[in-house]
Amino acid sequence: MAFEKAMNILVLNPPALDNNYINRDQMGGMGQHINFGKDFFAKLLSDFKSHFIRIPVTQLVYAATIASEEHNVKVIDAINEGKNVELTLREISLFSPDFVVMPVSSSGLNFEKNVIAGGIKLMLPDCKIITVGDTLPYLPQHITQPIDICISGEVENCLLDICANKDLKEIKGISYVKDGKTVTNVSAPFLQALELDKVPFPKWELFPYTKYKYYPLILKAPVATLLSTRGCPYGCHYCSYTENQGLKWRTRSAENVVEELALDYEKYGFKGVFFRDPLFTLDKKRTSDICNGLIERGIDLSFALETRPELLSEELIDKLKQAGCTAINMGVEDINVEVLRQVRIPVKTEIIEKTVNYAEKAGIRTTCFFILGLPGSTRETIQKTIDFSINLNPSHAEYKIATPYPGTKLYKQAKEKKWIIEENYDKLGGYSSVMQINDKLSPEYLEEQSSNAFKRFYYRPSYLFKELRRGKLLSKASLLLKTGVEIIREKNSNQIALQEQTTHKSPKSSLQFLK
Repeated sequence: MAFEKAMNILVLNPPALDNNYINRDQMGGMGQHINFGKDFFAKLLSDFKSHFIRIPVTQLVYAATIASEEHNVKVIDAINEGKNVELTLREISLFSPDFVVMPVSSSGLNFEKNVIAGGIKLMLPDCKIITVGDTLPYLPQHITQPIDICISGEVENCLLDICANKDLKEIKGISYVKDGKTVTNVSAPFLQALELDKVPFPKWELFPYTKYKYYPLILKAPVATLLSTRGCPYGCHYCSYTENQGLKWRTRSAENVVEELALDYEKYGFKGVFFRDPLFTLDKKRTSDICNGLIERGIDLSFALETRPELLSEELIDKLKQAGCTAINMGVEDINVEVLRQVRIPVKTEIIEKTVNYAEKAGIRTTCFFILGLPGSTRETIQKTIDFSINLNPSHAEYKIATPYPGTKLYKQAKEKKWIIEENYDKLGGYSSVMQINDKLSPEYLEEQSSNAFKRFYYRPSYLFKELRRGKLLSKASLLLKTGVEIIREKNSNQIALQEQTTHKSPKSSLQFLK
C-alpha cells in the first residue's frame, strides 16, 4: 500500500496508574493489575511480581512493526521503562504524532482514557487516538472522546487503512466516533494459518527490548514475546481469549516460528522467549517440530508457555525441556467437578498431579492458576481447592478471583443473574471482587481468601527450602537487589529527562496540562 504522506505514529504503552504493574497483554488483552492484598506481606508479594515482570503488549508490537514500513513510528513503552505520566506526555508532545495507538485495559480504563488519552488531546487536539485491546469493543458506551477509533480484533486487519485516512465506514473491525455518536462497523475476519505466516516478524529495535524480562520463570534476559497460535477451542466461560481470538485454533507453521526464534536469538540477542499463545501444545507434533528446530539450529533460548495439563505427555515434557523450556503455565481453576462443569471442560486431579509432578522433576517450573468464586462455588469448595494447591506444590501458584470480564460468558451470566455489585473498571484486574454469586461469598471474603492463599503458599518454610534446594533462592535475592537498583535509576532518569525536555519548546496546551 502506497501512501501520499508518511504520518507520525506513536505506539504507546501507558505508564501505571499506581505503584503496581499492569500487564496489559494478559487476561486475553483485558489486562492484569497486580495486587495481592493490602497488608504488608501481600504487598511484598505484589511488589516482587510487579518488579520482575516487564513484557510488551503483543498488539502494539505488531502495530509498530507494520506501521513502520510506511510511516514514521515512535514507541514509548512507558510502563516497562518506568516513565511517569508527566515525562510520557512531554515525550508525546515533542514527537507531535498524527495518530496514537494505545491499549485500554479493564482495570485501567478510567486512567488510560481520561488521564492519558485526555492529556494527549489537550496537548494535540488534532491527533487521532486509536485504541487496541479487548476491553472497549465490549463497552461501546465508553468509545467516546478523547478516543477516536477502537480496533476490535487483530490490529493487522485495519491499522494501515486507518493511517491512510481511508473512509472509516469502509474499514471492518473498528468502532469510531462520528458527530458525537459511536459507530460500529462489521467485524473483520480473523487471520488464518497461511496469512499468519505472512505477518512480519517484530522489529524489536523500535522497542526498549533490553528491559523485557519474565522473572522468575525465565531467569535469563532480555525476553522476547512470541505469538505462534491464536484462538482456543475450549470456550471457558471466564476467559477472554475465546471471545477475542475466536474458538478456532489458528496456527503458524513450525518452520515460520523457528525462523522468528532464530531472528530473536541471532539478530537481537534475546536469551528468553515467552510464548503468548493461549494454548501452545494442542498439536503435540507441531510442538515437537518447533523444539526440534531449536535443537537442530543450536538456538539457545529459555522459554515459557501456557497450556492445559491434559495436553502434556511425559514424552513432550522431555522434548520441551531438551529444547530450552524452563516454565509451563497451566489453568487448574478449581478441583470441584460440578463447579468446573459450569464454566469449562474439567480435568481430573490425577492428571493435574501427574503432569505437574513430572514437569517439576524434569526441571521445568510450573505455575498453576486457580480461580476463587466461580459459579457453584462454596466456602468449602474454595478451601479444598486452596488445600489442593498447597499439596500439589508447583513452583508458583496464582489465586485470582472470578471476574466477569466484558464480553465473556461469565459476564453475560452475571448480568442476567444480577451478580455484579458494581461496574467498577478500576477493579477488573483479577485480584478484586466485583460480583457475588451467593450470600456466603462476599467480595470481602473472596479478597481475603485470595490474599491469604498467596501468603500461605509462598511463605511456607517448605516452599523456601524447596527453592533453596533448587539453587534459586540466592538467584532471586540477587535479582531483587538488581531490580531495586533499576527502580532507583528509573526514578532518577525521569527527573533528568524532564529537566532536559523543559529546555525544548513544547506546545502551550501541553505546558498548561502539566502545571
